[in-house]
Amino acid sequence: MHIFYRDAVSVTGQNLHDDLAQACRVLALHGMIDLWGHASLRIPKSDLVLVTPRFSRYCLPRYIKGEQMLVCDLQGNVVEGRGELPVQFAVDIALYRRHTRLGACIFASPETATAAGISRFKLKPLTHMESDIAYRIATWDSTALGDSAATAGELSKLIAGSGVVHQPGIGVWVGGKELPECLMTAYHLEYLAQANVIGARMDADVRMVAREDSDKLWTQFSGHHHYNEFFASLDPGARPHPYHEYLVQNTPGRDQFEQLKAAMAFSCRALWERGTLVAFLEHISHRLPVEDRFLMTAAKNYRDMDPQDISLLDFAANWISGPRPPGFKWFHAQIMAERRDVQAVVHTHDLYGRVYAAARHALQPAYRLGLDIATRTLPTYPRCDLIVDPEVRRSTIDVLGSGPIVHEAAHGTDFVATTLERAVIDAIQREEFISMLHLAQQFGSPQPMPAALIDAVHRHDPDPVDWWWFYAGEVAAPRRSAGGL
Repeated sequence: MHIFYRDAVSVTGQNLHDDLAQACRVLALHGMIDLWGHASLRIPKSDLVLVTPRFSRYCLPRYIKGEQMLVCDLQGNVVEGRGELPVQFAVDIALYRRHTRLGACIFASPETATAAGISRFKLKPLTHMESDIAYRIATWDSTALGDSAATAGELSKLIAGSGVVHQPGIGVWVGGKELPECLMTAYHLEYLAQANVIGARMDADVRMVAREDSDKLWTQFSGHHHYNEFFASLDPGARPHPYHEYLVQNTPGRDQFEQLKAAMAFSCRALWERGTLVAFLEHISHRLPVEDRFLMTAAKNYRDMDPQDISLLDFAANWISGPRPPGFKWFHAQIMAERRDVQAVVHTHDLYGRVYAAARHALQPAYRLGLDIATRTLPTYPRCDLIVDPEVRRSTIDVLGSGPIVHEAAHGTDFVATTLERAVIDAIQREEFISMLHLAQQFGSPQPMPAALIDAVHRHDPDPVDWWWFYAGEVAAPRRSAGGL
């Protein structure tokens, strides 16, 4: 089906498809969008909507191209393109059907603004360009996602009336007349939240921008169009995913298990990029499809881990080949020998995870990332130890039991799983969850999500393979904090 708008040009002078793709890449550069996010725009002079597909291993916000966009009618039917629609796309449809003045919408998860929403903190107008946003933020507290006609209608009314809406624990909505306006608002929102987290714990009153001054400033402002060049300068372009090139360079076909070794090594690099660990005294192990053998990463900077940096051992922790294995080999070998269901183990020295475990803080189910692994009971070996001696290993494995996680007090955490992807994602997202909760506490008291909303998150959360490709896509990619702080 050929549709007439294909060559339509946006306010940036680009093809609309490329414009929407660029917005996603810029959001990804700032760490403001993940697999739950999406962006859309109303196609001028039509009853059609251009929207990003539901993000997955096949289409990631950091690497999306214009050609991957979907075209829908105002009933939410896909009329062009391939892929699933975003989970909460019903909100966009309700917005465009009922509010003709609005032409674009972004759903994202800027870190600091999301944390403020979790604690229901009212952001204050502390900085000049961002002050306007503080006067028009709404919050949508619901027991459901915006994925039905009723809930989408409720949420779209708030977006139309304010332009910025917190969906606590899930993300932030931004609506506007044009896509660059939405992108600018999302950028300003995160900067405003960062300014507020600085002032949130100050005893003295922080001077705020008065409403009349904020309004005057915006009459003096020439508009968002000069931001187009700025955001274009940030766009790294539609590059290929780095893991593809890594495989080409590191799997010449000379090793029976080189593909698995490459995946383990790249997982180390993804863990490094997320700041999930100290850097080189953590380890990944993986069972081999042969009797009594497993692979384990050596003690090397995770940023530089390669397939040749992985050791081969047996279940008695005997070193067979490869680089010298770390002393932690004894524990992982015993897990492999006793837990036949376990394929992969990730051991991290998690910063937030260790401190929160030491403080025995209960983790409220307030954020969607890592919701399951972070809020379950944390089995803990109670003494600080390297888990080398037989009796200590025995005790720690008994504490682990049949579960997916065990914590060694003041030392680290081991994530065990039936796939490498699941173990890696649990390690990353548990730390992300606790980090977000800690940031939300700077604003106030994080509010737990309703049970029905938690169930909805579990139903719609992307699978571990999709999340693995998302985090692996950050390896060696350009990065910049959202507000430059």
